[in-house]
This record gives sequence, structure tokens and C-alpha cells, in this order.
Amino acid sequence: MITVIIVTYNSKNTILDVLEALSKQTVKSFKLIIVDNHSEDDTMELIKAYLKNSELSKKSIIIELNENTGFANGNIKGFLQQHESEYIALLNPDAIPDRYWLENLLLSIKKYSNVGICASKLIHDVTKKIDSAGDGYSKILKGFKRGEGASFDLFNTEEFVFGACAGAALYRKKMLDEIGFFDKDFFLIYEDTDLNFRAQLAGWKALFVPTAIVHHKVRTTIGIMSDTAIYYSLRNSEFVRIKNVPISIFFRCLPEIILSEILEFIYFAIIHLRIKIYFKAKLDAFIFFPKMWKKRKEILRKKKVSDAYIMNLLTPVWQKDYMIAKLKKFIGIV
Repeated sequence: MITVIIVTYNSKNTILDVLEALSKQTVKSFKLIIVDNHSEDDTMELIKAYLKNSELSKKSIIIELNENTGFANGNIKGFLQQHESEYIALLNPDAIPDRYWLENLLLSIKKYSNVGICASKLIHDVTKKIDSAGDGYSKILKGFKRGEGASFDLFNTEEFVFGACAGAALYRKKMLDEIGFFDKDFFLIYEDTDLNFRAQLAGWKALFVPTAIVHHKVRTTIGIMSDTAIYYSLRNSEFVRIKNVPISIFFRCLPEIILSEILEFIYFAIIHLRIKIYFKAKLDAFIFFPKMWKKRKEILRKKKVSDAYIMNLLTPVWQKDYMIAKLKKFIGIV
């Protein structure tokens, strides 16, 4: 019924904790696919040694790639190896699930035939605060983590949200067959936001499941403010806009977008002195524009909801919780 996909890359410090947590899941009937993006450490040796003595070995497939193809394409490689599952669960190699994680996701998604995505409650492993309570999308036309930095005992209500962080999420395969899976051109970061947006446009809903708890060792591979993280965040957020945002919504949100672009330049190019990375990301987004626009035509062809519906899903910039979270990030508290 379920296929769990884990994409690894230099994950030796965390992967065994994740596998141990999976072996203790209350739901036992799942297939595990591990895709390694050509790790340069002992990741694969540790995984193979662990599986020799684990019940997971009977339901596991290991795919070793000869180059780092990125998070998006790594998951695509895993997705192509499953054929009969009704649900696809994605789990980061630094995301350690509670033993009831899969069970609670399954119970929730089965309640609603129009739910194609279930989001987990991710808890930051160090701060013990919320890392993500599902994903939102704001009127600056960028995705964000709901509840980031809030106390872990908040966000305890099951509710519809814009989408899920792919670090720990469950997807209905019927939806993926309809709208497609990740876009490999993203490589990493924002590929889940792109998928969230495509799902919403096609009329699918996303549900936050607060009982699906996962402890996340945030960005142990690429870092939080590394050049890699900044580049793909800046470039790929533009990809999401180009591919998915209806023209009417873009113009209605234009004042917020302009303000956001000014603050983004100040934050990355001036405060963090990443001006070369900033302009490279924006230039590459421009270069990819024709390719993304071509994909946009196919996405909007499958659109089943009104622009007004999508507009109502977007979080206002001036919403108190959103604004406080952004200010904290701007001044370096989060």
C-alpha cells in the first residue's frame, strides 16, 4: 500500500537513526526505496550493514547513482521503482519519524478522497521548536514553513494547508499520476512547493496532520546559509512563480512582490554579502524562463479551480504570525 522513499547524500551521521525509526513503525506493510546520490562518505556501507540484520531488508530496494542528481531527481528515480502502491511517503535522511508517523498519515488521508498530500509536524532536533507545520504560500508569491520557530506544543489541529514539506510527507499516487511528480530541473529546494502548487491548481487538497510527528536535523547536508542553499532557494522560487502563478494573481500581488524583492536583495546581497550568488540565481532563472513557461502551459491546461480560489489560499504579508516569523529571520533570530 505504501512506498517510502529516502534519498541520501553523505548522510552517515543521521541515516541509521532514520532506518531504526522506520523499523519501529506501527504500520509494517510498506516498501522502502533508498536512493543514494553518489555519497562520498560511508553512507552506503552503513545502510547495507544495518539492513543485513534488520527486518527492513526484505522490503528494501537500494539504488546507487553514479553522480549527485539532486533531491528532486533522486526521488524521481525512486518513484519509478514502485508500481502498485496507493501512497508514496517521502522522508529525508535527517528526519526521524515517531513510531506512529505512517499510521497517522494513512488514517488522515483515507478520510478525504480529495486530499492528495498530507503534511507532517516537523520538530527542529536542536531547538525543539516547530520546523514546519505544513507549508504555506504567501502573497509575495513564495513558499514558507508554517509555524517555523513556534513552540512545539502549538499547531495541534488537523487542517487544510497549502502543501507539505517533502522532508516528511505522504502523497496519493492517483494525484501524482495526474499532475506529475517532482521537476528534476529544480535539483533541490522548492521542488515540493512546485508540487504543492500544481496540486492546488488541479483541485487537490493538502492536509496537515499534527499527530504525524518527525524530528528533523535541519539541513545537515547543504547547510542553512551555504551558497548552495541560497542559490537554489532564489532560483527555484522564481521557477515556481513562472510555472504556476496565474497572471491575474501576479498583478494583484505586485506591490507585495516589489517590497519582497527589495528586502530579499538587502538580506542576501548586502547583509550576508552574497551578491554574486544572488545575481547568478536570478540570471539563471531568466535563462530558464522559456523552458519553465512551456511547462506552465501544460500545468494550466489541467487547472480546475478559479484564480479566486487560489488567491484565498495565499497568506497575507501583514498576517501577524507570518510577519513576525519573517522579521525574526531577517534579523537572525530564527
